[in-house]
Amino acid sequence: MKVVYWICCFVTVSMVIAYDDLSKQKIATQSTTATGPYDLYKAGNAVDRDITTCMRTNPIGTSPQIPEKTVWWKVDLGGVYNIYSVNIVFKSYNDEKSRQQGRFAGFSLYVSKDGQAEFLCYKDGPELPPLNITITCNRSGRYIKFFNERNPKETYPMGYELTAFTELCEVIVYGCYKDGVFGNNCNSPCPGNCKTNSCLILDGSCFECKPGWTGATCNKECDYGSYGVDCKQNCPGQCKNNVTCDHLTGLCDGGCAAGWNGSYCNTTCAVGWFGPYCKNQCSGHCAGSAVCNHVDGRCDGCAAGWYGSHCNTECDECLECNQQTGKCKEGYTTDKDNTTKGIIQPNMDSSESSSGSLVGGIVGAIITILIGVAIVLVLWFRRRSSADSKRDTHTNSTKEMKITMESHIKNGKTRNAKNENVNKSSDNHKNPKKSNPRINANVSVRNINVHIAEMSADDNAGFKDEYNSIERGELYPCSEAKKPENNAKNRYTGMYPYDHSRVILKNSQDGNDYINANYIENTKGKRCYIATQGPKTKTITDFWTMVWQAEVSTIVCLTNLKEGNKNKCVQYWPNTNDKLQAGDITVRHVGEKTYAEHSVRHFKIYHNTKTQNRDVMMYHYTAWADHGVTDPLSLVVFHRQVMRATAQSTGKYTLVHCSAGIGRTGTYIALDVLYREGERTGEVNVPMYVKTMRKDRINMVQTEDQYKVLYLALMEAFSGPPKTMTTEMFISQHQGQNNGNTIGDMTLSTEFEELLALRKEYTQDDFASGRKNISANYTPSVLPVEHYMCSLSNPKGHKSYYNAVHIQTFLERDCVISAQYPLPAYIEDFLRLVRDFNIQMVVFFGPIKDIKSSSTWFPTKNQSKLHGNFTLNHVSSTHTPNITNNKLILQSQGLGDLETTVLECPTWRDGQLTENKRILLDIIKEVKTEKNNQEGQILILSSDGATSCGAFCVVYNTLEQIKVDGEVDIFTIARQLQVRRPEFLSTWAEYQLCYAAVAEYLLKDFVYGN
Repeated sequence: MKVVYWICCFVTVSMVIAYDDLSKQKIATQSTTATGPYDLYKAGNAVDRDITTCMRTNPIGTSPQIPEKTVWWKVDLGGVYNIYSVNIVFKSYNDEKSRQQGRFAGFSLYVSKDGQAEFLCYKDGPELPPLNITITCNRSGRYIKFFNERNPKETYPMGYELTAFTELCEVIVYGCYKDGVFGNNCNSPCPGNCKTNSCLILDGSCFECKPGWTGATCNKECDYGSYGVDCKQNCPGQCKNNVTCDHLTGLCDGGCAAGWNGSYCNTTCAVGWFGPYCKNQCSGHCAGSAVCNHVDGRCDGCAAGWYGSHCNTECDECLECNQQTGKCKEGYTTDKDNTTKGIIQPNMDSSESSSGSLVGGIVGAIITILIGVAIVLVLWFRRRSSADSKRDTHTNSTKEMKITMESHIKNGKTRNAKNENVNKSSDNHKNPKKSNPRINANVSVRNINVHIAEMSADDNAGFKDEYNSIERGELYPCSEAKKPENNAKNRYTGMYPYDHSRVILKNSQDGNDYINANYIENTKGKRCYIATQGPKTKTITDFWTMVWQAEVSTIVCLTNLKEGNKNKCVQYWPNTNDKLQAGDITVRHVGEKTYAEHSVRHFKIYHNTKTQNRDVMMYHYTAWADHGVTDPLSLVVFHRQVMRATAQSTGKYTLVHCSAGIGRTGTYIALDVLYREGERTGEVNVPMYVKTMRKDRINMVQTEDQYKVLYLALMEAFSGPPKTMTTEMFISQHQGQNNGNTIGDMTLSTEFEELLALRKEYTQDDFASGRKNISANYTPSVLPVEHYMCSLSNPKGHKSYYNAVHIQTFLERDCVISAQYPLPAYIEDFLRLVRDFNIQMVVFFGPIKDIKSSSTWFPTKNQSKLHGNFTLNHVSSTHTPNITNNKLILQSQGLGDLETTVLECPTWRDGQLTENKRILLDIIKEVKTEKNNQEGQILILSSDGATSCGAFCVVYNTLEQIKVDGEVDIFTIARQLQVRRPEFLSTWAEYQLCYAAVAEYLLKDFVYGN
């Protein structure tokens, strides 16, 4: 029998022998290891290429006596590779083939690139599998996971063992070690336009095309008028000279046609503006106060006193002239002597004038009387109609209320009318007329951006309609929450947990089993989450009792302790290296990391009576105000970190809370559930899942704005996956590119194209201040986004505008400002920017002497410069090959002196990759040195506030990421920065500079082990 078994193995291997063995001796892990000598059953036995050694786990089974219900084994291939097949050899016993097949049966095989988003490659069943099975799995991936379960609620086919040991003797993953190749010898390069440079290992067909390309091998450009991924997007705008948009990005490379603006030339000029770049202002004299044509500025007719196609020329001798020629109408002149200005009178004698006046007066009086009578009649009919309408509405409402109440009684449900009113009041939201939620509103994750665009039309009409179709308010009994003894445990009136899904405390210190918390199900009906309010002082012990009882290992906090003047949550954890006693639970705070928009805390909790320890991680997102919205990409980045960190978590539930535990909490849980669902099925149904959550907790996802943010976050999550890698992987990739690896260079080029395609789109209203002050900008194409703009103090005679935006680093929020060089007419505004924002450090990319205005305001050695209310004094200068460090004092009337360090890069030249990477690292090092010695913000300057500034911010943030997390993700860092300054990293050269500078740092500057 063993001979036959070995022959089968040999035949299987020979079929794929031309491919590389990707899993041999790689790192493997498993859910549990069977009792016995570790080496006998360890996970690595399945990749040691010794058929006589097998991994083995504890049993899984449907019986209550067997605690484990699921099992998994996973191998890390060490990199993302193109996979052909997976050969699994399950342990065979001579006389127990059927039993072993029954244990093996029902398994699933997953492939993942990052260990999080998993693709189901194979699902076994219902027949029993062979003990040596080869599964064709044409995917690219890094992690291969074997998974099986025995669910007590399931009915399994005949032959399935309900108590199953997992014993894998060998798992052989066949594929190509080289990136970007296919064929049974792994020697044919994938077509150059395959996305991520990966293709089907059999025939070279691309899994996906780069944006702008189509066809099986991605060798065809998008047809005229289309662009982007799969060429499914229509060119959105009006390109100059009627040319098509760029087939990769959809942008108009030659600029916009006259009358159009925006990144995609799909936005008409703002009202009152027209022409190329929308920089021409309408005359304002179109007839009837109409707006001029946004393309050419023409009017359909002119107001009295003006003529010409643009109505910008004043009539010379009369107030009403020919609108083409400007000549006065025949018989009309201006009555220069008339004391009432602007009245034009015909040429007639005095008797005609007198009789005409008399007739005109009589007619005017009659018309006035008629108009007055008409107004009175209209108002009377409206009031009567309104009163009838109110009576009808009241009658209909009464009927609807009776029907609703009868329906609820039939279903065994009643509502407390008083609580319903309280709930409405606390929501700050009227309960609109409901329709059934669109339960069949499945949206493909590939087309979610198109769906969002449709929903956003007509002032977000689609979002409003869909959100308001989902039933809200108190839908089920909350009797426990409303008991008088539990009032003090509720943070908000009306925000009560339902009885059927509430968390029941078993061993509460005060004997009360109540806490304001509910279990929440995922899309499969499994309870995976606990949604709860922010703890109050009186409920801290209850909170930690719940954490222990429910075996929570992950806490997601979405509120600040105080927002504005309102307390939102009490600090329920101890300070770092301190402890907190909560009943029988001791909580020790053993470590904390603080980032720009969130913190990560590590707690050790100990149960005094059970003498057990557990680890609990808390992920605290601090960039989301109550009832407000957060930046969707920031939320997604936070969510990804939680997902990655908790991928191997053994906790039963993820506990999520904000202040009330419904709005932000519901949005986050929905994001987590629907992202996983979308990765698994390719579709999401947002309204159906919100309805599912509201079945278990009141008003989950509390506002229309939060509902839209959920959609936007899902789009960001599915659109641009992270490119996180270890520092070792990054160096290896970079060295491969420098050694002539064109595949690696192509991958980076594709990444840059993806970065441009994913840039956030803004409307003209988002640049309102910049457009209003167009002459104050270095270039009209780089304007500050209104939401992130730095507004100046507004003393008499000065404007509050300067082209500058707040930028955050990897670790600090809004500590950097990116701005343009001062223009000659706006030097005092530049100095106000420095003073208003307490700028302790200014960085110029390039020599200051090359700035045209510098001689009027920048003092050289031992000089002082006076400009308006400000005086700049030069204190000292020091020089290194790449950096000049100037110390200045800024004095201003009525304010104290401000000591400022001005750093300049005399040798910096835009576009010089080799030279600039060293200069960039030197300036960042100098900035960090100065920053350690003083407080205040950092101001970085370039000609337009974007060029060079973007590269500085990306590399600065990446070096912080390396120091704190030991990882590199330039792509995601760049995406987040482009939210605030979309023009950052607009060129391929700047993106290359970022990668080159980080690699230079890791190879020459970074001290490992710090």
